[in-house]
Amino acid sequence: MKLLKLFLFLLPMISYAGVNLKNGNFYISYTDIGAPGKGEDLKIIRTYNSKATRIGWFGFGWGSEYETFLSVSADSSVVIHENGSGAMTRFVPKTSLDVDQAANNIVAAIRKNTTLNEKDAANLIVKLKGDAELRHAYAKKFDVKGELAVGTMLYSSDFGPQKVEKLKTGYVRHFNAGKKQYFDNEGRLLKVIDKNNYTVDFNYKDKMLVSIKDSDGKQLFFEWYDSGKVSKITTTAKDKAATYKYEGHDLVFAQAASDHKFVYAYDGNHNMTQVKYSDNSKMDITYEPKTQFVSTITDRYSSKVSYEYGADKSNPDFHYWTTVTKEGLNARQMKNRYEYYIKTKTDGSLYTERIITEVDGIKTDTVYNDFKLPIKITRGNLATSFKYNENGLLTEKLSRGELIKISYDEKHNKINRVENSKGGKMYSWTNFVYDNKGNLAKAESSDGKSVFLSYDIGGRITQMVDKGESKEKRTLVFTYGSLGKPVKIQMVGKGEINVSYDNYGAIKKVDSQKGHKMALEVTQAFQSLLSIVKPAGVNLNM
Repeated sequence: MKLLKLFLFLLPMISYAGVNLKNGNFYISYTDIGAPGKGEDLKIIRTYNSKATRIGWFGFGWGSEYETFLSVSADSSVVIHENGSGAMTRFVPKTSLDVDQAANNIVAAIRKNTTLNEKDAANLIVKLKGDAELRHAYAKKFDVKGELAVGTMLYSSDFGPQKVEKLKTGYVRHFNAGKKQYFDNEGRLLKVIDKNNYTVDFNYKDKMLVSIKDSDGKQLFFEWYDSGKVSKITTTAKDKAATYKYEGHDLVFAQAASDHKFVYAYDGNHNMTQVKYSDNSKMDITYEPKTQFVSTITDRYSSKVSYEYGADKSNPDFHYWTTVTKEGLNARQMKNRYEYYIKTKTDGSLYTERIITEVDGIKTDTVYNDFKLPIKITRGNLATSFKYNENGLLTEKLSRGELIKISYDEKHNKINRVENSKGGKMYSWTNFVYDNKGNLAKAESSDGKSVFLSYDIGGRITQMVDKGESKEKRTLVFTYGSLGKPVKIQMVGKGEINVSYDNYGAIKKVDSQKGHKMALEVTQAFQSLLSIVKPAGVNLNM
């Protein structure tokens, strides 16, 4: 949401790390370089996943947003590989997939290349019919692809409602928030466009990425080793660069444009075991030998977290758990438990049906539908239930006798009304109106609060008028500089805040003739807005 970004611009970009408790995957991300200039940030964020097996731009297990690619499976479903080596988002038609034909086509392709007797072939067909991931893996290995006619639409609700459309020139992915990703027929990412027509284009030469350029004129330039891995990334200014070094397929050294250095070590399975930082501190990671799940993480401040894994012996692939142990206050050991129940859809794909957690002694039981959306959460003696529409958007939330009902506008699939009721009687409501691009233009609530927002052609807020409980109107006017960042926030009739930046968009100074009092009044105006657009318990997805 662009409004929040106005106050987040003061925060530095930092690395983040963690463990996926469901599969023992260790991940860590870094922002290496950003192109200076106006408008949206054009930057490279690379992420390592210990469970990833793909060799990407930055070596084994590493990926980045712009490495996202698309592939078509034998059953004519489409899989988008997020960040190249991250999660896989699967798109399927509204009607059922022909898994029988897909399984037969895969086995036929296998028998052209290998010896497979009738019994083994029949057994493999049965397995392929019941396992979507296995179908996709074999289809990729033996180059078996389904046929998609131009105009075909496929759908997913994995990360909110999305769809993929087959074009003559490739594919386009539509996000609910208005963003689009374009892929060529080989599945390479060609272009990204947001709802305000901010565009990022990719320039390839001999299948290698040469540059990334956005609609504001910012560019990132790529240099490559002969091994197909990135050696250097520079910006239009050319005076800042991110550089990389490798041993085999492993990234062992990175220097960000900020001059921060990172040295990485791995075991024989390409699992990252250590990160050394510019200040000589380090983070150590260990793994279980058999499963390659993360066992311990000791951070750069010597704080240690341990992970233990278990499974139901009678059903280990569909019922398992993770116990996390860390040191709390006064050296007291704290243990939290996370338990997972997995279920198979009719097309053979898997989803998490139930998660039971025990965190700080509190037990929470969450049940999901086959669209991976929670339908009931029980914490202690309290239960909360959820209902969704056909697009996977939340329409009702019932908790402690209080009902929240949500409706959506048809054009943007965004919330246009929230009603709060208790005992069958509505006690509050909030309405939302959007402009043609899907930007929030107006919000008003039953307690008399209201907000009006105006935007420039690039989707940046230019004016905000709010009316609080006191009925007094406040008007904020935003002025942007050559870098596309706010240089002045004026509260009409009260005063203003001025912000200055260096050539790379980093803030140099924030001041006001009225000092902290002016900053406080601006902050209060934003808090008033957030109290309207973020009703309790509801994610507005704006």
